[in-house]
Amino acid sequence: MLHKYIRRLKYYILRTLRMQNSDHRIALGFAVGFFPCWYPTFGIDLLLAPLLARMVRGNIPSAFLAASAGSVLWPILFYLNYRIGVFVHLFTTFPATFEIEDALTAPVPETDYIVETDHFGRLGDMGVNFLVGALINSVLSTLILYILLRILLSVYRKPLLLKIKESIRRGKSKT
Repeated sequence: MLHKYIRRLKYYILRTLRMQNSDHRIALGFAVGFFPCWYPTFGIDLLLAPLLARMVRGNIPSAFLAASAGSVLWPILFYLNYRIGVFVHLFTTFPATFEIEDALTAPVPETDYIVETDHFGRLGDMGVNFLVGALINSVLSTLILYILLRILLSVYRKPLLLKIKESIRRGKSKT
């Protein structure tokens, strides 16, 4: 079963390498196609990715390939969004100055066990942390993926295609 998916993935990678589009368009399509995967789109990212790629004139099949990969990676992306959001929240909530005298003279509040806890407020903080993390991660990953793929395609695209052609020739000559 897994072999079937790996074989299909290899096929789509090979198709992407053989495309006549420029390295720029393929890298742009992949990077923009991965962008909606950082948000909880519940499967709509497979529809959004080609639309976004078309809007920026990127390669549509590579955008679809990126969205498919992002759908598989969604639990990891969700966790990264939340962790980055919490990390950013920590740095934005520290007081600008801290005086030890203020901490020592501050009155200790009375404990009131009758007061209800604010569950919705905590959920709101979690949602804000997630959204901030998603914004940061989506923008950074789009830039990093574009740069990385552009470099990789410009350096390794032709050598990979030559190796594939040689392996196909050797395979035909054996039969």
